[in-house]
Amino acid sequence: MQKPFVTALLLAVTFGLTACDSEPQGKLDAAKEAIEHTSEKVEEISEEAAEEVVEKIDEVAEVREEHAKEAQEQLDEIIHESEEAVEKAKAELNEATEAE
Repeated sequence: MQKPFVTALLLAVTFGLTACDSEPQGKLDAAKEAIEHTSEKVEEISEEAAEEVVEKIDEVAEVREEHAKEAQEQLDEIIHESEEAVEKAKAELNEATEAE
């Protein structure tokens, strides 16, 4: 009579330990899944942020290029006006020299 009781007790203990053992494993698996999910989200967010940074850099580069072109056009205009002023001054100087 003791053998069936001991056998039943061992089976109950084995099932109990198995149940207890699977619960932490389930929690561990759930934690792994949560970490993987969070990692994927962080990766997506960082990729989106990187794309936004690249877009902003491109926008800034375009604006700088436009400003550089405008500055060059203004400089060219100033040089042209200076050359015209030099020519006008030479002509006036020649006229003044001839008048004397």
